[in-house]
Amino acid sequence: MTTVVNENPDQNPTGSSFWDKTAQLPGKIGSRLPTFDKSLDTYFDQNFSAIIEEWDLVTESDLQKLENRLSRVTDDITSLFAEKMTLDARVKDLDAMISSLER
Repeated sequence: MTTVVNENPDQNPTGSSFWDKTAQLPGKIGSRLPTFDKSLDTYFDQNFSAIIEEWDLVTESDLQKLENRLSRVTDDITSLFAEKMTLDARVKDLDAMISSLER
């Protein structure tokens, strides 16, 4: 048997070094093998609207609608409180008039 000795010990007979090939191995393997993450991403991409509906998740448009509704309710509460204060003042005035008439 004949032993072939290469002048460059880091280079194999095909022309690229062993370490160059092994450094590329994880990328090549990762791109060819299906992973759970890739499968899960694909599943969510295909079924996202159904998942939102089924799990009753809140979307950005739902949040915007809730913010608008909260703003309207806050405005209504503010106006009702102002009306209550006005009515309280009128009640005090009427109570004072009734008291003066009773004397």
